[in-house]
Amino acid sequence: MPTTPRHLPPEALDEWLQVAADELGLDVSDVRIGTVLDVARDVAHGVARPAAPLTTFLLGIAVGRTEDPAALAACAERVTALAARWEAEHAEP
Repeated sequence: MPTTPRHLPPEALDEWLQVAADELGLDVSDVRIGTVLDVARDVAHGVARPAAPLTTFLLGIAVGRTEDPAALAACAERVTALAARWEAEHAEP
C-alpha cells in the first residue's frame, strides 16, 4: 500500500471513468461527474471528509433503484440539503 496519497489529475478523470465503467459494465453516459463531485464536496465540507465516498455510494444505490433519469439530480439535491442542515446543526457556537 502506498504511503503517500495518489491524486488523479483532472484531465485523466474522463479516461478513468471510461475504464472503470467498462470494467463494471456501465454506460458512461449515465454518469454526471459534476453532480457526483458536487455532492462529495458538500458532504465532505458539511459533514466529514470520510462521509463523502460513503454518501456518493449511497447516492448510487438510490439512483440505481429507479428508472427515472432525473433521479440523480433529485437525490443529489436532497443529499446536498441534508449536508447543509447537518453542518448548521453541528456547528460549534
